[in-house]
Amino acid sequence: MKIVIGILLAAGIAAAQSPKSDWTNLKKVAAGEEIRVSMSDGKSFRGQLQSSTDDSLIMIAASSQQTLARPQVSKIAIKGKSHRARNTLIGLGVGAGGGLAIGAGVDHGCARCFFGRNIGKEIFTPVGAIVGLGIGVAWPTGRWHDVYRSK
Repeated sequence: MKIVIGILLAAGIAAAQSPKSDWTNLKKVAAGEEIRVSMSDGKSFRGQLQSSTDDSLIMIAASSQQTLARPQVSKIAIKGKSHRARNTLIGLGVGAGGGLAIGAGVDHGCARCFFGRNIGKEIFTPVGAIVGLGIGVAWPTGRWHDVYRSK
């Protein structure tokens, strides 16, 4: 129990060391990384970070360079890593496994089927794999994570 409490306290301290309202969090964002900036007047920009200073940030948005003053910036978010390939493979595996299980159930109930003993597995496994593949490709990936929020 003491270990769990220690881990939770350490996580809380780590989170407290880098609050989202700290502009220096931008120093951790690499030049060229995709960012989304929301301004206090309601405008927003999406593009690549070029550089940042204590007073502003410079980004490439819509093929033009934008210099945004710190007091007008209300939120900055970075795009997380894409997991499309991982999601696709997981969908393929789960779909094929589900199709195999359904096919095995169909084959089990069909001891004297005209088409053969494994027809259910032969049909449902690839169909399940294709369905799972489609779901894996369509699954959302690369969420936005806030780096800075004004107070």
